[in-house]
Amino acid sequence: MTIVLVHGAWHSPWYWREVTPHLNTPAVTVDLPSCGPAHGDLHDDARAIKEALDAHTDVTLVAHSYGGMPATEAAAGHPAVRHLVYVAAYNADENETLMTFAAMAGTEPNINPQVDCDFQDGLLVFKPDRAEDVLFHDCPDPREAASHLRPMAPPFAQQSPDSIAWKTIPSTYVICTEDRATAVGVQRTLSTRAAHVHELPSSHSAFLSHPTDLAEIINAAS
Repeated sequence: MTIVLVHGAWHSPWYWREVTPHLNTPAVTVDLPSCGPAHGDLHDDARAIKEALDAHTDVTLVAHSYGGMPATEAAAGHPAVRHLVYVAAYNADENETLMTFAAMAGTEPNINPQVDCDFQDGLLVFKPDRAEDVLFHDCPDPREAASHLRPMAPPFAQQSPDSIAWKTIPSTYVICTEDRATAVGVQRTLSTRAAHVHELPSSHSAFLSHPTDLAEIINAAS
């Protein structure tokens, strides 16, 4: 068994560093093209995940936040994937985009994405001070965590997965109850698509604030 870890928007594999030492089986991370110098889109991300899956035969695929969308596309029909774990993630259905879920959040407390990003050279850049408050507020070092965010090209926010893995592959959903980025109400709705649901009293970044607890959930799913 191998655990494949997929980061979210603006993030990188760096963010899994506190989780991997607590996993019971080997783990690999995927570096999504949308967050790198190629500035790819959701479907480029799905192809990168599929390439990682192709190298293994028994996989638990773990995805955080936006990463749930390309992971959902990449895992659909893939013979290696045994279980999906969505961490405050968008296990989207066909024709559902990040904009769909932003509308679902409504006026939920602490959710105000309009002031989170700047445009720089045509890319979306998460404001560091907002990231510390919105993404990392309960993490050991919010400033350090924010410093590792990367810019993204805008198309990912308006794209949806072409194929839907969670309809045929068992899944687990981790609700982060102190999340200020992915609305908790949206997470609870999306969690109904999973066979198993766990809750952590965590910000959006359980991999930094509750790494051992998150690793236990992943180990149990593997």
